[in-house]
Amino acid sequence: MTDIDFYVSAVTRNRVLDTPLGTPPEAWEAALGGDFLDDVHKKDMRRDYALVELAFIRSGGHWQSVTASIQVHRLARGIQGIVPAPLEQAYGPFAPRTRFDAFHDALREQGGNLEEVKDPSLGGFRYFRETTTRADIYVVDEPPSEEFEAGTLWSVILSQTDSP
Repeated sequence: MTDIDFYVSAVTRNRVLDTPLGTPPEAWEAALGGDFLDDVHKKDMRRDYALVELAFIRSGGHWQSVTASIQVHRLARGIQGIVPAPLEQAYGPFAPRTRFDAFHDALREQGGNLEEVKDPSLGGFRYFRETTTRADIYVVDEPPSEEFEAGTLWSVILSQTDSP
């Protein structure tokens, strides 16, 4: 399996390593490991695994995840340890950049379908939404610096839906 397989799986299944949104921090730690940073507030929390960021809300006294953001652009900096070990064990090494066309082709092969969402406020980026899971995909259109290339994935955002 490859990094592109990971991105496609996350988008089509709305999960990361079989961990669905709506689960507590302990489930994410079991899936992604203990190397993270928490930013905790009264009613919300952000957990940062470098490549993957999770947002939680406190509901009924318990934390539940509501979004998972795969920060693909962080790989372009070439910093070691960006990919959580369980992801690297499952999918192998992650490339510093992923071409949107290669991701999109692989997504279509798995039955995924993207629609482009026009948003003039996203200067320098194109925005796509998967039509079933409603995952959001951001693609570099005008690179913000020389580390990045036009036509590469910037991020993938998973949100709770009623879909698979």
